[in-house]
Amino acid sequence: MALPPDQPREHPIAALPMADLHVHQEPTPHLDRVLARREGSQPYDWAAWRRRLVAEFPPGPDRLARVGTMRPVPLEVDDDDELFVARIADVLSEHAGAGGSYIEVRCGGDVVLREGFIELFRRAERQVQVDFPALRAEPLAIVMVGSEPPPELAAKVDGCVRLAGEGLAGVDLMCFPYRSEADWTIAHRLAERFAEAGLGITAHAGELSTDNIAAATATPGLTRIGHGIHAIEDPALVDLLIARDITLECALSCNVLFGVVPSLAEHPLVRLVDAGVKVTLATDDPVQVGTTIGAEYAAAASLGLARDQLLALTRNAIEAAFTTDRRRAELLAEVDAAAVSTVSAASAAP
Repeated sequence: MALPPDQPREHPIAALPMADLHVHQEPTPHLDRVLARREGSQPYDWAAWRRRLVAEFPPGPDRLARVGTMRPVPLEVDDDDELFVARIADVLSEHAGAGGSYIEVRCGGDVVLREGFIELFRRAERQVQVDFPALRAEPLAIVMVGSEPPPELAAKVDGCVRLAGEGLAGVDLMCFPYRSEADWTIAHRLAERFAEAGLGITAHAGELSTDNIAAATATPGLTRIGHGIHAIEDPALVDLLIARDITLECALSCNVLFGVVPSLAEHPLVRLVDAGVKVTLATDDPVQVGTTIGAEYAAAASLGLARDQLLALTRNAIEAAFTTDRRRAELLAEVDAAAVSTVSAASAAP
């Protein structure tokens, strides 16, 4: 449910089309939930984990470094294809159940080298579409530059290029060091290959500081940046994002939990919107963070964004999505229908 049952339908996010372009696969958290349901047991207590995280680690890089370090179940469990499908379906069903209609799932590790990866992903999508027929989902690969040996990196790059013809929608580049200025030379060279293969390109940058935002915008074929919120601190970076028509993927709850911003009230989302930067909303690591796409839209509404502005965020997401032309047209038609409904409701208001 996108809203609690007693929430009035005129709430800004009621029946609003929602899209999430920045969701990590979170393999072991989702496997843990799948296995807990099958075994009738309690899944790992992520709320307690978040409390410890805030109590034990200072905000910023130290908290962010804890993402993915807690593995409730061994990652080897993921070798089972049926469990792999089930945990991807868990990602998709949570999104759809919260009111989302479009989601891109970022898959790191060796997932792009997994035999039948794309077909397994599509199996999960079809399973969820039985209950949520309006859902569309696309798989992305994460490519980390500067954090793994060249042979492993080369294998993943080749895997991404190969899967471009099978349904891989895009690539998320992460350059290291992440918390300071990195050398993007290799990333730019790899991006040329990805762009030639027809893959969409996004990159993590500007989550902790203004470092790497300018370098990310210079990436061949790049149309989006994951986070990038610190661009608001430099008018030249804001102008650069606008000039190059780059969309930012903003994860409000994630930024607050990890101390990237002091509080939700101080998040620069509204200032970015007012400055003319295209932004979207995202859950990032929803199980670990404890959020849903519906909660992110509600958080944006609490910052003062009206329904038409929230709808514009969804439109930004669909226009920047790494999906097929047919799916984009269908999704934009849904946004247009919601816009007409919003105007009609406003006209009918006393």
